[in-house]
Amino acid sequence: MFSSRNIHFAILGIILGVTAGYVLAFYQAAAAAPKPSTEAAAHSGDAALPANHPEVNDDQMLALLKKAAEESPDQPDVLARYANELFQLGRLEESADWYSKVVALKPKDTDVRSLYGAVLWRIGKKAEAKTQLQTALTQDPKHVPSLHGLFIIAIDSHDVPKATEIVRRIEQAEPGYEPLPDLKKRLAAEVAKPAK
Repeated sequence: MFSSRNIHFAILGIILGVTAGYVLAFYQAAAAAPKPSTEAAAHSGDAALPANHPEVNDDQMLALLKKAAEESPDQPDVLARYANELFQLGRLEESADWYSKVVALKPKDTDVRSLYGAVLWRIGKKAEAKTQLQTALTQDPKHVPSLHGLFIIAIDSHDVPKATEIVRRIEQAEPGYEPLPDLKKRLAAEVAKPAK
């Protein structure tokens, strides 16, 4: 299906309000990914399915993933897949609940923690989001998705010095980071705003 990094881009794109570019990148990454399992292929409508294979709609797939998550509450990958599907369907509150369970099972997984922080931000739990992203950075100071999330928080707070520092950190950690030019434009726009 989709890697956690691509999901980061999608979530961050939605938060930034420039969804189209990130959704395009999200789907391009999905197209370049190895072919999914039969179950995932059924969900995506892949033509490689055997003849007469029944269609599986979003509700059916969600029900299957929920059942799997409830039957395997100690399997973080299963829970994360369900949380990802909830996110993709726009059910953010539920997605955040499931991401919290994944974080409890895998507290050192910076990707999951960053995703959880991004979803918390999206549902308005900004202080909790910031805590999750900062925790991820204490585990890996060069974790670009967490830095990206903290950049959004800094811009939202009109904290230009912090946003500038974060852009520098992203440049040092991953100079070719695709959203970096957009982050710089957003920072420049914030710098250009008249002081209140």
